[in-house]
Amino acid sequence: MTRNKFVFCLIVALMTFCLIAFFKAGDGFVVGNIIPELIGVCVELLIIIFVFDVWQKKEELNRKIKVERRLREFLIFFLKQNFSSYPPSCQPGNFYGKNHDQNQSAIDNLISNIEASGLGEEVVLQVQKYCGSEKEIFNNLIPVASDLTNDHFKSWVRIAYFMNAIDSKSEKTSHSVVKILLNIKRFDHESFVNKLYVGA
Repeated sequence: MTRNKFVFCLIVALMTFCLIAFFKAGDGFVVGNIIPELIGVCVELLIIIFVFDVWQKKEELNRKIKVERRLREFLIFFLKQNFSSYPPSCQPGNFYGKNHDQNQSAIDNLISNIEASGLGEEVVLQVQKYCGSEKEIFNNLIPVASDLTNDHFKSWVRIAYFMNAIDSKSEKTSHSVVKILLNIKRFDHESFVNKLYVGA
């Protein structure tokens, strides 16, 4: 029996016992003694279920925040390793979840800069080197990203795809970098919207 069916049965039983107690009050041992006990048991069970449900949801949220933080650390490392030479307006800083507006603005500026001027040769080589050494880690973390929201998962899959594309040189590096940045932005936005970040 599922949790929802069990709760429904408890509520129906509680209402039935209450009606019996109301209309048959004082009619013998069963109504006068056992029915109040059964009402008490139903109320206690409902309280336990709802308290446990709140506790379980809180634990699940904390677990997801820990997962998000670990994944975010890889994104922070990617941004800091490859784009430290760009202007301050293109730097997302620490890229913490609570700094959502700054993160989004900095990534937008970085994308605009890359689309306007392209990537310098030094940055291209750095990104290619990074993707070559880190792509497997990003690939292996896809199942971890699936524990968060659907959009977290999709953004992580696309980041991994374009990192593989950069390493295999099947896509132009500047194009792939822009796609990676767009999906980092999407990842950050999803965390903010769903309050899945430290300090939410």
